[in-house]
Amino acid sequence: MDIHQIQYLITIVDNGFNLTKSARILNVSQPALSKLISEIEDTEVIQIFIRGKGRITGLTPLGEDLIRHGRQVSSDYDDMMKSMRDKATLKRGTVKVGIAPVIISTVFNRAIPKFIQENPDIDLQIVEKGAYELQKMLILQEIDLAVLVSPATFPSIQEHVIYKDSVAVWFNQNHRFHERKGPIPIDEIGKERIVTLDDSFMVTYQVKKKFSQRGITPDFFFQTSSWDLILNMCQEMENTVGIVAAPIGENYSGDIEHRDFEPYFPWDISLCNLGDVYPNNLVRYTQKWIANYFKKLNSNEEEFIEKP
Repeated sequence: MDIHQIQYLITIVDNGFNLTKSARILNVSQPALSKLISEIEDTEVIQIFIRGKGRITGLTPLGEDLIRHGRQVSSDYDDMMKSMRDKATLKRGTVKVGIAPVIISTVFNRAIPKFIQENPDIDLQIVEKGAYELQKMLILQEIDLAVLVSPATFPSIQEHVIYKDSVAVWFNQNHRFHERKGPIPIDEIGKERIVTLDDSFMVTYQVKKKFSQRGITPDFFFQTSSWDLILNMCQEMENTVGIVAAPIGENYSGDIEHRDFEPYFPWDISLCNLGDVYPNNLVRYTQKWIANYFKKLNSNEEEFIEKP
């Protein structure tokens, strides 16, 4: 006898042995309910109900004992299910999210404090590494989620784009690009002395790939992990251009200009998880929170966080 059969029998007793009413509450037909009773009694070789004139009128002594114990079993089952659901939706524990430093300072500088304020019982651990290292850590399950410049280079990583912008070329007012209007052709950028991020950054990989596809061998004069150093060098050295994402300029107080590439060079940011691993409820909640935060940011419409 399973828990649902026990609960059906309890419903019949609680409704005065009225099968029509009980069937309506249980959302089954009356013949189906009558058949269920007969099957239980036949299978267990017991008589649960007293019958008179073709109707159920009460419980046999064995039936009374069954219902008494059944109520306790049903109560324990309900407590078990409630405990399981409470734990499934509990927003407490540790989540490790890998984010490249440039993305933290430009895209996540407000999202992280907001998440911590709204979820004080979640220990959000941020791992700052370059794109390649973060992808390796995600595959090895050393982090739960990764925020990367799209596209990821490993096919087992699933992506959800949460933010879109562009990669730009940066220069000071004395540079020849200052006189140009609109995007700068990549062929012209390739003629300049370039300072950009080091090879651990996805943007640098993409930049070099774009130049290589056009047969251009530019002068990568200097590479660093510090985006502000790149912009400072462009500001101080008129014969040098920098290549970094356009949003970085929002955090820079110096006097410097930037233009988009021609053709357009996207800087799309993806929230990534390992495709063949089913995340726990806390990780899924964090993933949905981040996705909804940027959806609201992009649409300026109110969004509600879906609970796991």
